[in-house]
Amino acid sequence: MLRLKDMHALNLIYTPAEARFDRITRLTARILKAPIAMINFIAEDHQWTKSSFGLSFTSLPRGTSFCNLALSFHGPFVVPDATQDERVANNAIVTGPPFVRFYAGHAIHAESGSAVGALCIMDTLSRQLGPDEQETLQDLAIIAERELSRSRPPSFQDALIQSWEPIDRRNAVDEVTRMWNRVMIEELIYLECTHATSDSSFSLLFVDIDRLSIVNEHFGMETGDRALSEIARQIRHSIREDDACGRYDVNCFAVLLQAGLIDSKLVAERICEMVASHGVPGLPMPLTVSVGVACVKETKPSPAILMTAAAKALREAKVKGGNQVATALL
Repeated sequence: MLRLKDMHALNLIYTPAEARFDRITRLTARILKAPIAMINFIAEDHQWTKSSFGLSFTSLPRGTSFCNLALSFHGPFVVPDATQDERVANNAIVTGPPFVRFYAGHAIHAESGSAVGALCIMDTLSRQLGPDEQETLQDLAIIAERELSRSRPPSFQDALIQSWEPIDRRNAVDEVTRMWNRVMIEELIYLECTHATSDSSFSLLFVDIDRLSIVNEHFGMETGDRALSEIARQIRHSIREDDACGRYDVNCFAVLLQAGLIDSKLVAERICEMVASHGVPGLPMPLTVSVGVACVKETKPSPAILMTAAAKALREAKVKGGNQVATALL
């Protein structure tokens, strides 16, 4: 089937959230005054959520997907009250959490014209979507389509994605943070180290959340997971699109940068500043992160040496009291 062929050729199913799509869902929610906005891609039997604002879905059965219905519409597909629409009234996300009442979605097309997914908004309250708002949703869906065809510089991350079948990537994305899991990020570290040249510089950052255990203890694991998800989003928005990041440990992230020590330290400081200033919405206590930076320059270290150096730098940052950056040059 051409649609599925085009969708799989995009290599987006079972891949982490990306800032370029997160910007679109955040903007969509803000402009259309919706608590939930998502970009979903529809595979053979399931929906993969590439970007989500206001809801933490990663994958749903295709039969539960409103966006699956939106694929067949040339314009916006609008459901003012899901409980009164026989097409979706018995849907699991209508009868159960998050108790969706309103939905509006517009298909996203591949360059060939086939509908591969949808940009949508949802609400737990019934509402209408006026003609101007429907046109806005269509415009935003076109922006999302352009992201699909925009060329990007080659990277080990893209090469790794293309080398794996979608089914093999199924367990490679951490559900809480929507980043690569430890296995995948360690594979990327290995690739960077083994292909390093004498004139290339790259850095590994270990970003550890200070006092996350206190959040889990006093406010519960669900709140702790929300903190992990939000800080993961802030990290994604602090790095470039071709940089890689993943959840390395319970409360630690790994970030691979194509940058030297000075630039990598600036990125680390930007991450610290963003977390300290934005925090986690709804969390009644501030959170900060500590960052250890290990930079490779004119050497070809083993992955173990690089990770050990980043871990040592992180410990130095933690000893300073948190919300600090420490560096190491290899």
